[in-house]
Amino acid sequence: MERQADLHTHSTFSDGEMSVGLLLQKAQSLGIKYISITDHENTRQNEYIQEILRYTNFEIKVIPGIEISTDYQSQEIHIVVYYHPEETKEINAILEPLREKKLNRVKKIIKEIEPLGFNFKNFSLDNSRTFNRMCIARYMYYNSNLKTIEEVFKKYLDNYNKEKNKSEYPNTKEIVSKLSKLNCFVGIAHPDFLKDWDKIKIIQELIKEGIKGIEYHHPIIPDYLETKVLNFIQENGLIPLGGSDFHGYDTKRRELGKYNIPNSSAEYIMKYLKLF
Repeated sequence: MERQADLHTHSTFSDGEMSVGLLLQKAQSLGIKYISITDHENTRQNEYIQEILRYTNFEIKVIPGIEISTDYQSQEIHIVVYYHPEETKEINAILEPLREKKLNRVKKIIKEIEPLGFNFKNFSLDNSRTFNRMCIARYMYYNSNLKTIEEVFKKYLDNYNKEKNKSEYPNTKEIVSKLSKLNCFVGIAHPDFLKDWDKIKIIQELIKEGIKGIEYHHPIIPDYLETKVLNFIQENGLIPLGGSDFHGYDTKRRELGKYNIPNSSAEYIMKYLKLF
């Protein structure tokens, strides 16, 4: 079974370190055959990819994707979404309010941190991007003496006014239902909350709303949970998903191509979306 599909990565259109072009180039050099750049609440990376592919000879096949942070019964759940470019306008109508909320949260956090001596004067709030705490952490890392991005989170972002700057994520069921009606392929991303296996009931509920796959192979999924999730996927006729969740070589999630999944998953999604 060939495993050359990395269907979860991030670029500079959200909180990744690498531009779309460089990410595609690196992925192809690593032997990745199928990729999805699933930037948070954003489709612009995929619009840009279409332009790149028009004028280059990349052999890698790209599935348009997005990652969305949601909330279900006080449980933070990330979903991965794969879609046909023809649905971009309708999808953007769903995503734009979510990006705006994240931007406002980032502005609040910056306002809280600035008095501690950090200068965010050159922190560009480009409206083509989706902003989150990782964007702040990377900026602070490159403009301070802190040794790692993880140290930035530990010292400033993980506990600093956490309640005051709490995210307001959309309801998982509503988002899954809306995107499923747009013929998107919707899956659950890195379900580490299933370490409490009783929470599998959440997945069972979301399947009714249109969930078609679950990530089982991912940096934060331990081996024992990977096996349990994969068994559940097979028992319920779902598609096995996963990927490196690559954010860049300045983060812990730097192993592009290491968490590849079977080519058959990518080919199924492409056929489902009529991307051939």
